[in-house]
Amino acid sequence: MIWIGYTTRYREGGDKMARAARTMASEKRAQGATVRCEPVESKRAFRDAMSCLEAPLDELHLITHSGMYGPMFGTTDWPEQFSPHEWRTMALPFAQDGQAWFHACRSARWFAPFFARAFHVPTYGYHWYTTFSLRPDRFVWEGPMSDRDAPLYVVGAPGRKSHGLVGSVMKYGLGRAETPRRFAPTPDDQQLGSYDPVAEMYAEVFDDIRVRRDEWRWLVDRVPRGARVLDLGCGNGALVAQLSGQISSGVGVDVSAGQLAQARRRCSSLTNVSFQQIDGPQLPFERDRFDIAISLLSWRYLDWDPLLSELSRVLTGDGRLLIVDMAASPAKTREVFRLVVDRARGLASRWRHDGARAALGRMVSDARWQEMLRYNPIRAEHEYRWYLESRFPGARVELLNIGWNARMLAFDTGPFSQARLSEMQYP
Repeated sequence: MIWIGYTTRYREGGDKMARAARTMASEKRAQGATVRCEPVESKRAFRDAMSCLEAPLDELHLITHSGMYGPMFGTTDWPEQFSPHEWRTMALPFAQDGQAWFHACRSARWFAPFFARAFHVPTYGYHWYTTFSLRPDRFVWEGPMSDRDAPLYVVGAPGRKSHGLVGSVMKYGLGRAETPRRFAPTPDDQQLGSYDPVAEMYAEVFDDIRVRRDEWRWLVDRVPRGARVLDLGCGNGALVAQLSGQISSGVGVDVSAGQLAQARRRCSSLTNVSFQQIDGPQLPFERDRFDIAISLLSWRYLDWDPLLSELSRVLTGDGRLLIVDMAASPAKTREVFRLVVDRARGLASRWRHDGARAALGRMVSDARWQEMLRYNPIRAEHEYRWYLESRFPGARVELLNIGWNARMLAFDTGPFSQARLSEMQYP
């Protein structure tokens, strides 16, 4: 059994996604294979399609757009993406020699190797962005005069988004296409990318959380005096420790035992602060336990849909989630002045915290930090904006500062009682 799924609604090019899927299905059938080809516009539709298969999967193909953490469903007004936790809870019926192909932008950078580990099947993806081509082995542009019934393929290719003008020349002029990258199954060690090996270095860098001047000022102004605070991905505990004088209680949660050891050491004398280790998005707290939840530099790693479902339970109706995180987005020409100003302010802040500046240099050059980053990529800016603003109508993602290739974003959900969570599909 070969299953081919595709989306049409998430972004532009939906009709071409369908054509590419039909082309693939036709060629597979011509080879004598049993093929099922169908659109899957939501997470629920994908799960339903997998549960209706009549035979084990020899090949799974998904033709779609993707974010850094995998295929996207829905629309940009209501984006859906399975979290790592949700993928791991699925039972996909692969045959003994089954394999998976994700025909989507950047699917080889994180998702394909993760999928290979999670489902123990060889998995293919593209490192670069994908495009549509009249040939499968090289890029051939489908111009306005092309036959709309001609076969169409998804190929990976360097292009304007990845290589600027040079990339466009390489694609249109040379027809250069990328060979899909294959990832062999390896043990699904969920500790890959853990902060444990870098916990001590991280604690040195953020000994005083106020070294992150813009982020700290944005957060502290939004935490009411006497609030009960949940710190998601608390790391070394520096944030909740700094807030301890103005809150009634603070609980930090993290998956990293090494980080929690640093946090408990730091906060051993604080009677209103405690820490718990968690495994996955489940939060071990009763209903209405907290007034404020904070995610400082951790939201990119978290299981968004499952976690929002849990937060809707443990936060009061008037409770809110405060998110500050880094997103991948190169500085634009019109932002050059702000870029210069923000970088100057950032350098000044680090010079005032000389120990943090030196510790940061040691950490980012350490091989253990580089290994951790391989398993924890930064999401794109539009992923934050489309997702968060769809779930919390009226709230807007704010821009705190700009770097060369990334920027710091902030988001205040407002009261959780006003969130749009009815469509969430956390199993």
